[in-house]
Amino acid sequence: MILIADGGSTKTDWALVDGKNIVRTFATRGMNPYNVSAQTMKNEIETKILPNVCVKEVDEIFIYASGCSAKVKQGEVIEWFRPYFQSAKICVEGDLLGAARATCGHEPAIAAILGTGSNSCLYDGENIIENVASLGYVLCDEGAGTNIGRLILRDYLRGRMPEDLMQKFSEQYPGEESDFLNKLYKEEAPNYYVASFARFAIENKSTPYCKNVIMQAFDSFFKEQITYYTSYNKYVINVVGSIACLATEELKEVARKYDMEINNVVKAPLKALVEYHIQ
Repeated sequence: MILIADGGSTKTDWALVDGKNIVRTFATRGMNPYNVSAQTMKNEIETKILPNVCVKEVDEIFIYASGCSAKVKQGEVIEWFRPYFQSAKICVEGDLLGAARATCGHEPAIAAILGTGSNSCLYDGENIIENVASLGYVLCDEGAGTNIGRLILRDYLRGRMPEDLMQKFSEQYPGEESDFLNKLYKEEAPNYYVASFARFAIENKSTPYCKNVIMQAFDSFFKEQITYYTSYNKYVINVVGSIACLATEELKEVARKYDMEINNVVKAPLKALVEYHIQ
């Protein structure tokens, strides 16, 4: 049997596969090695994973997870699982390669993630051959929830939204300026907090202001990431992530500006990863 994981920072989706059939799916917490300890993962494996599998029947484990693009981090994750799956082949890769294999299969393309954060790569049908560094929400994350949410929150706090949207935002997210800033700068997970305001833009994208915010974020994604790939407009783009799914038409509109085509948009890639590995 094969065990396949699609892991974000907060949640990991798992599929146990026998031949060409999915036997079971289940979820655990995220396994980004930058954010989770070995002891936490030990508990997670023992309480969430082992009850769902027969260890002796698992021959291969394929894990695609955020924070796992570097070899040293891949090694950390393998060390978490090795004591429990001593005879299985364990392969750990970053979530970007997972997105590429899920959306592109074995076809060359540009693959991207547009969710809470953003990332992208040029994919040759098997592996990533070019990658513009993501650098996270403080420096980059163009086109992602953090980017859109930051623009929305900034304009609200500076009073630059249209009056009707100012009123709507204040009702949906009540609080003083100090309340927003305390949560942004003093509490945990500020990236998820600022990304939560992207929802407001998505829900109101029929208004010129919110559509412009989304288009501005997507334009920066193409300008700062996509156009740096070799012969970028010779490839289609395949995208994973909630923001891409919720604003697909806007994403396609910006892509056309760069003479490109959005080919495949997937919210969660686990099922497609299973198909990739059983072909």
